[in-house]
Amino acid sequence: MGRAANHGMLHREVNLPDIELVSAKVHEAWIEGKRAQCVTSRKSETGEELMVPYDQLSERAKDLDRQTVRAVYAAIKAAAA
Repeated sequence: MGRAANHGMLHREVNLPDIELVSAKVHEAWIEGKRAQCVTSRKSETGEELMVPYDQLSERAKDLDRQTVRAVYAAIKAAAA
């Protein structure tokens, strides 16, 4: 199956939400997943507690979520091309 068969999708511009908003949602989902596994604490390599609300994270820790969102956005854009 070639690109033309791309499940009937035509090349189009992809409008994606703000990275910061989605990064906060990704972080919330990560915390929920950890809690479902009975995990109550997760520390970064620097000792920072990561299981806190997104707005309480350091910029370095927020970048982990931003990198995830950027990777997903790149995949979405590539799939829509």
